[in-house]
Amino acid sequence: MPKTAVRLLIFMSVLLGSSAHAFDLNGAWTTNPDSCAKIFETKNGKISFAHDSDFFGSGFIIDGNQMRGPAKTCRIINRKEEGGTLHLIASCTTDIAVLGTQEVSAKIDGDDKITRIYPEFPDMGISFYRCKP
Repeated sequence: MPKTAVRLLIFMSVLLGSSAHAFDLNGAWTTNPDSCAKIFETKNGKISFAHDSDFFGSGFIIDGNQMRGPAKTCRIINRKEEGGTLHLIASCTTDIAVLGTQEVSAKIDGDDKITRIYPEFPDMGISFYRCKP
């Protein structure tokens, strides 16, 4: 094997071995973790909103690049993490309208807690907790 190829393999293994893992957003998230079973249900291995879930708290479901809320569905088209903050750009729709592109930022507070932040209102935030299956 040529020296250049060996150097490239070594460089790539160091680079890949030291890369940071992206924050895993997959799952069901709610503002009221005590009511997970009343907000979400699992049918055929798929998480969905339970009937009358909005009486018990707000939430959303993320599965890969798809983010679903009770009234809209978004496709995450860009994602960036910096300094403990996650920035998402998503294209969103409802059953009756295309909402267009939206930006969402959240502070990562732990594996199972994020806080939605609003850059124009730095003192405001809404905390969401990941529901355990």
